Amino acid sequence: MPKSEPRYLTIYNQLKNQITSGTLTANEQLPTELQLAKAYNVSRITSKRALTELESQGLIYRKQGSGSFVQPTDQPKTNKQLLLVLPFPTDAGLGDYASGVSLAASEHHYQAVTMDSASFFNLSAKEVHENYAGVIYLPQDLYQEAERIYQLKLAQVPVVILDKTLPALELPVVTADNFSGGQIATDHLLQLGHQQILFYAQRNNTVLPSSVYERYFGYLTALNQQHVTPVTALADLPTLNQFSTNDWLTYLADHQITAIVVENDLTAIKLMNTLRKVDPKIWQRLSIVGFDNIQAASLTYPSLTTVAQDFKGMGTKAVSLLLKTPVQPTTVRLPVQLIQRDSTQPFQPISKEK
Repeated sequence: MPKSEPRYLTIYNQLKNQITSGTLTANEQLPTELQLAKAYNVSRITSKRALTELESQGLIYRKQGSGSFVQPTDQPKTNKQLLLVLPFPTDAGLGDYASGVSLAASEHHYQAVTMDSASFFNLSAKEVHENYAGVIYLPQDLYQEAERIYQLKLAQVPVVILDKTLPALELPVVTADNFSGGQIATDHLLQLGHQQILFYAQRNNTVLPSSVYERYFGYLTALNQQHVTPVTALADLPTLNQFSTNDWLTYLADHQITAIVVENDLTAIKLMNTLRKVDPKIWQRLSIVGFDNIQAASLTYPSLTTVAQDFKGMGTKAVSLLLKTPVQPTTVRLPVQLIQRDSTQPFQPISKEK
């Protein structure tokens, strides 16, 4: 026997036929979820799914607190897809923005679609405007990608930027409170008795992201409040590529560095692995703090103390800003939290052997 179609699809098809045949006319109100559930002897979840499918196809529209109505055919169908653009969508180090975006989009009866930056750059601004109700964008290098983002703005595509700020774009931004994060990380090390604290960021001869500068300024502020001098200026930092592992050990010893605040967890873990290869016991005298609280931070050895960002909350807030009309060029900074693990220990003076 042929398999019967899902019950929600039965409701969807019958309502669709009534709309396309003109039995239900433009702006006419449809039965409510509860009424449909009773009429078809199904759950309210099933009737709701049928209406959601009709809305996604542009056949109906909804009014908060009023119900569902037939979409007039002489009006453009409302696009119900929101585009989330990530540099590397499968990279866990970026944080889980997608779950927050997806959840919030669903609550507003939109569908979230994730795309990598390379594929996104192949789309024209016109194509984006025609296919998506708005874009939530996580740049890899905002300065390099600013022109592309501004073209979207000129094409009147609603855009919200994640993580990084560039005021000249005059677009809404959702980011973590990176300045406070830098302060929190540095205060934690100061409270453990450390004084020679390095701030480390992997520069690679490019302009650092605004989020890293904000963390660095938080680091400087925390040191200044305790009258502690920074180890070196940000521009004078070494890089992992410049230094061999032994060079790193020499650098740390020459500057008497006992703690490091690192720009993010991925760089912190890379540095930890580099140093551990030649000195497995270095973590008995060197403390390190990262940023982001990615999954690998709790699995590395030693487990990494880090400043956690609310990635899911940022995704949710980005959807909220995107769907506001008109979109306002505001910056929302979500609170951060220190997660203390084994990579930070109280300062221990190095005892000299007799």
